[in-house]
Amino acid sequence: MRMSFQTGMFVSQLIFMLALATVPAIDVDAQEPVVTPVNIFGDGDPDNGIEDSRQQMLNGRTGGEGLSDQRMNAGTIKCDGAVRGTAMVLDTREFAPDLEGAVLASAAHVLYDLDNNKRFKRCEFHFLALDELARYRAKIDMKNISMGDFDPQAATSGLAFGEGDWVFLYVARPWKNFDADEAIVAREFIFEDQHAFRQSGGEIRLIAFDSDEDVISVSRNCAVFESTPADLGGGEWRGQLLDNCDSAGGASGGGLVAVLNGEQSLIGIRSGSHWGEQAYPAEQFPTGPPDGALWNRQTNTNFGRAIDAGLMLELRRFSRSLEKSRKTL
Repeated sequence: MRMSFQTGMFVSQLIFMLALATVPAIDVDAQEPVVTPVNIFGDGDPDNGIEDSRQQMLNGRTGGEGLSDQRMNAGTIKCDGAVRGTAMVLDTREFAPDLEGAVLASAAHVLYDLDNNKRFKRCEFHFLALDELARYRAKIDMKNISMGDFDPQAATSGLAFGEGDWVFLYVARPWKNFDADEAIVAREFIFEDQHAFRQSGGEIRLIAFDSDEDVISVSRNCAVFESTPADLGGGEWRGQLLDNCDSAGGASGGGLVAVLNGEQSLIGIRSGSHWGEQAYPAEQFPTGPPDGALWNRQTNTNFGRAIDAGLMLELRRFSRSLEKSRKTL
């Protein structure tokens, strides 16, 4: 299996092998196996394959919905002068009502220079990827971090990859016009509830940075599955999500969002993409599957870290700790 972190201005690839059979992807609610055509890293050109459904967030509005209506509270993480990935702004008022500042959720590998496996020392958050506007910049407190058990040197050593690829960050002085009412609430992803969610008209979206267009974008009507022993993830741990949400470079750390009756909840954190060596041998596909390649859980898919009970417990602990420490200053 080959894995790729889409981390903004560069792509760092970490590789290991896994023998796989090429079989169709199966929708958990469908009667028959279905191969779903998806342009995983779409480039806006319908001539080179099935084009993606991403909507760009330009001038604060798209499709009749305002940013506040979509809870487009996302932005980019910029470390040592370059965009490294996406972060979501979390609503922590349920358990830390007096916390000043903002808590962000992202993927842990976004904070690392994966070429030398060292963590960046200086990082900023740029609301809605508006890094050219000073009033939308905010310094990330790199001393106050809650991160999973992520080891950049051992991250792809086995099928358990990705379990520790998450991080909660803190911004003590948010960007201008920060509005906590627009932040997104994190909720535990419970796989068994997905059928009822879909039957009720629920929708899964990915909110993430698009480095091709230099904007935050939304992919709609995604399919999200929990990994099983029969797919690329191997089902080694509960909560590894495989998704077909269209995205581009910079999507690492983006939010997998459940939408039901106008309410949005963060249920997962995007890590990257991976694919099978049998279907896409390195000598023919050195940078991975081409645009327009079929999405398939066994051969070519995106993956992410579900928000589970453990992450919710840590988010509460981290937020309350920040709230307490700020009160004693």
